[in-house]
Amino acid sequence: MHVTRAHTYSRPVLTRPLLAVGVAAAILATTGAALAARGFSDPAGDINEAPDVTALEVSEATAGLLTITLTVGNYQSLPENSWVNLWFDVDSNTETGAAGDEALARYLSDGGIEIFVWDGSRLVEASSAGVAASFSAGALTLSVPRVSIGATTAFGLLAVSSRGQPVGDEQLIASDFAPNVDRLVYTGPAPMVLPDPAGDHDAAPDMTAVRVSDAKSGWITFAITTPNYAVLPEQSAIVVSIDADANPRTGESGAELQLSLAAGQIALERWDGRQWAPDDLPTRARARNSGNLVAIDVHRSELGNSSRFRFSLLSADVNTAIQAVVAVDIAPDDFSYWGYTLANRPALVLVASNPVAQPRRPKAGKSVTVSLAVTRSDTGRRIASGTVSCRVRTSGATVPAAGRVARGSAHCAFVVPRTAKGKVVRGTISVRTGGKNVARNFAFVVR
Repeated sequence: MHVTRAHTYSRPVLTRPLLAVGVAAAILATTGAALAARGFSDPAGDINEAPDVTALEVSEATAGLLTITLTVGNYQSLPENSWVNLWFDVDSNTETGAAGDEALARYLSDGGIEIFVWDGSRLVEASSAGVAASFSAGALTLSVPRVSIGATTAFGLLAVSSRGQPVGDEQLIASDFAPNVDRLVYTGPAPMVLPDPAGDHDAAPDMTAVRVSDAKSGWITFAITTPNYAVLPEQSAIVVSIDADANPRTGESGAELQLSLAAGQIALERWDGRQWAPDDLPTRARARNSGNLVAIDVHRSELGNSSRFRFSLLSADVNTAIQAVVAVDIAPDDFSYWGYTLANRPALVLVASNPVAQPRRPKAGKSVTVSLAVTRSDTGRRIASGTVSCRVRTSGATVPAAGRVARGSAHCAFVVPRTAKGKVVRGTISVRTGGKNVARNFAFVVR
């Protein structure tokens, strides 16, 4: 078995996977009073939080036997699917080995130990005889003979703690580096201690709760609780995907809109049938973030004034150096959507198309139906019921007509008088539903 630096390095390029009560009240107060709100919860800790290295110590109490102690601040025992890589630059030459390193000792969360050494062209697995390691009470202790890694004199050491997170077909890898830049140079035999900053490990914002509300002004607020970040760091993002028509068969996996908050900036994208495209300015969306709460607002007009919608959330930790996502939190966890119905519904408006006659060139003495497609502004859908009035005249005489609603349209059916050949038939088709009216005029020449 052999291993390459690209394979074992803890930050590989990855494809982005299918981007206090008082404080919360203060943030939400800016959106206006809402009549109702709905809360949703998501499990805590499902954010691919990497082991946070807080200290690295190297000592050599027994000649030829190195002891390396790595302290982790956020775990008493390593979580499943995590590991620690200890990279050794045994010749102090960055031009040799795998990115400068000639040996690797890897400790796995199941207690396994692996040793790799540079054979001149690649890292290959070597014997772990004499190597011992254990992880207990938040600390990894590794004993390794110098001969096992080929370190006869001073050497450089880089520790990388990592944790994997499967997301669909992807494997995201979150990490912490100690030191963050370059390597600890150990000359021995006296112990050397390297402190590493706490909280510099990869972890997506942990979305444990979201409260959705809407105001009379039309603003819809998603208030997202993030207990692990009082304020989101620049390398993190939160994405709200919205199924504006509550129809899973439209949009991209059901979603027609995406609100993205990254580096303090809010952006709105729309699905154009092939890809996500930036929304034209001005976009009615905004965001605020403080006190472990992210509040993202969007005006209902951006949703086509729909009275109900579905939504899902994704938070991500992004390695900006290589433009890769290293950790995510998804809510709901099953990649589905939560649903919300507006408490302050928009006023109903009936939107009518131009009337269409069938057949398009009516004949004298024959039946004709004039249809008017009508859509409700509050649902974005065609009408399902209503009352239709028809007024039809030709040559000053009234033509009897019957009206009805069918398949989302208002229809007026009548027989063109035999005496109307070559003359103009004029009319008005009106529909009333939900307490609202809409009407359109029509005219055609009889064949």
